[in-house]
Amino acid sequence: MYQLLIVDDEIHAVRAVQAGVNWAELSISHIHVAHSTKQAMRIFGEHLIDIMICDIEMPQSSGLELLSWVREQHSLTQSIFLTCHSSFAYAQEALQLGSLDYMLKPVKFNELRAVVLKGIEMISEKREQHISMIENQYFANLWHTNRSVLMERFWQEVMDQSLSSPERIRDVLHRKNLPIRETESFLPILIFVQRWAEKLNAQDKKLMEYALLNAADHMIFRGDEHGQLVRMSSDVFVAILPVREQTENLMEDMRQLCEMYIESCNKYFRCDLSCYVGEQGWIHEMAIRYNSLICMKDSNLNRSNHVFFLSEDLKSSESIDVLQMNVWLKMLEQGAYDAILSEAERYLNSLKEVVGLKAEVLEQFFQNFLQMIYSFIQFKEWQAYQVLGEAIAIEQMSQAIRSVTDLQIWVKYALDQTIKFCYVTEDTQSIMDRILTFIKQHLDEAISREDIARHVNWHPDYLSRRFKKETGKSLVEFIVEEKIAMAKELLVTTNMSVSDIALSVGYSNFSYFSKIFKHGVHMNPNEYRKSQRSELYY
Repeated sequence: MYQLLIVDDEIHAVRAVQAGVNWAELSISHIHVAHSTKQAMRIFGEHLIDIMICDIEMPQSSGLELLSWVREQHSLTQSIFLTCHSSFAYAQEALQLGSLDYMLKPVKFNELRAVVLKGIEMISEKREQHISMIENQYFANLWHTNRSVLMERFWQEVMDQSLSSPERIRDVLHRKNLPIRETESFLPILIFVQRWAEKLNAQDKKLMEYALLNAADHMIFRGDEHGQLVRMSSDVFVAILPVREQTENLMEDMRQLCEMYIESCNKYFRCDLSCYVGEQGWIHEMAIRYNSLICMKDSNLNRSNHVFFLSEDLKSSESIDVLQMNVWLKMLEQGAYDAILSEAERYLNSLKEVVGLKAEVLEQFFQNFLQMIYSFIQFKEWQAYQVLGEAIAIEQMSQAIRSVTDLQIWVKYALDQTIKFCYVTEDTQSIMDRILTFIKQHLDEAISREDIARHVNWHPDYLSRRFKKETGKSLVEFIVEEKIAMAKELLVTTNMSVSDIALSVGYSNFSYFSKIFKHGVHMNPNEYRKSQRSELYY
């Protein structure tokens, strides 16, 4: 629907135009009226005017001045002049200002209808052009925004072989209008983040991954917009590099670029990573190339911050004897912690020199070392989770066997945790003294196992077991006995009421105190007081 504005200082002229044409037939839903330029401008500010029919000569300001303003402020509005003057100068200026037509009064309404219809058609065409332009801009922006997402998803589907045949790949490239040439060959480079210098939360890790990808885009692709970085997992990324020209120094160039990238990541992002450079191939061959790089990555257990080439793939190592841990267990029992750590470091450092070290070697060492620690913990009658903590978390144990360096980090942490626990428990007697003192100082409270455990920094379960072992009594039994002993003393040496004595030893419920007292002494508090005092006077 469209809106019409009639501007004329003569009221009868306005009414004639209103009544002379069936405006509804032209899809004009609203007709606005103004008798001056000022009124017309106000209406433009309040409504979207499509057609303006305007007189040229009006008080204060002419229709030509109004048209000039409309051209600047409302360029889509179509204007038609009605005037009593046949001046060529008026007509010329009106047309120069973009007026749709210049008609003399009294106007023939069928001619006015035809001109207005022409204006509506022009407006409709401009609207469609404007909408089309907006849609094109929207989809262009949408494509630009989602291009990297579409490109990454395409390569992920290629890598996991969801897209495998050349025909299917060609169809997807055409259908999604991706800027990838199927006639072009590509070089895959696998980037594997081996470890971060510091433990990162999920948000920080995401930011650091973005930084790694951004650095790879600048340093490996060097601004090539057709290159693509593909995230395969939280620590594995693949750089897909188009190879347009065959050069003798291609691989050497890649080595230098990757080495600079690794050095920058070490320095600025504080992580260890390695780059695995594959062999170039067509799009449908990338999955095979990628899987070869994954196998190569899995075979590298002893080198970090290095550039590897598929053409120089590591050969499998000969079998390696894994150390027996029986001797280390004896050393651990004797407190020779430093010697064990030194031996472990020496052995693991020797594995770093083994070409093509097998994962089975690290796994067997890990299992044997963990079993040795478990045996020691069992010998000490401790609990593994108390001693090792995070060292036996699934995530930590999985990380430990990813490389020799990771295993060294884990071994040192596990051994340190064990040593710390030994130092704490070796001074058991002084800790027991602290426990007994704490209990005696808090007999007027409802002491819990958790309160005492916090005081000596022990686990509640471990506290209960250790206390039983050292005293032959449970923690609850001992606390009750101490409270009853103090109550007995107060009953004999003071005139306090039984209820006040109950409060003095941490029992707010008098009946419960009497029950506990009778169970331990075989008489109630009053009976005990009488019996003890009668003995004194006797």
